[in-house]
Amino acid sequence: MTKLRVLGIDPGTQLVGWAVGEKESGGQLTRIDSGVWRLGRSPKPMGERLRILFDELQKQLQRSQPTVVALESAFFGKNARSALKLGEARGVVLVAAELAGVPVIEIPPATIKARVAGAGAASKENVERLVCMHFGLSDHAVATADESDALAIAASVLMDPRHSEATSLDSAKSVGNRSAKRGKLPPGASFQ
Repeated sequence: MTKLRVLGIDPGTQLVGWAVGEKESGGQLTRIDSGVWRLGRSPKPMGERLRILFDELQKQLQRSQPTVVALESAFFGKNARSALKLGEARGVVLVAAELAGVPVIEIPPATIKARVAGAGAASKENVERLVCMHFGLSDHAVATADESDALAIAASVLMDPRHSEATSLDSAKSVGNRSAKRGKLPPGASFQ
């Protein structure tokens, strides 16, 4: 059986955190590599920033050869414009992974926090400190919150034995089995 290698992505349209990790036979998590892609900001056109993200993802998928890509699942925020931009970046990640033939696992933010920090409402600082501990890194080994978030996303897959065999988004075995939820909006949401 192939060792699980996870490429965790914390998507954005200005900064994108990424992390590649594995789990050793003794259970210790190992950071293979991690960092942040700087896509730019306005007035740089969104299409150009998304192309940069796509190019960086393709290079990283080729370089690290992950068995799965892990991505924080979409959530509904108060700012529709920010949610839309985040959705565009997530779409780029999904397409790049699909073209590379790498399955994607989407994980809710509270689940990531619960697996890494033991509580779904953990603070960002607590998650960062504990993700460093899980990967055996010094407290200041992670340069940015985006990189720390990507490590937490990767760790949450590596720490869950159900993800030892990754599946595609459309598979019945996919995390969350969204096929039963398609066409439904979250409580309080409405079509505009």
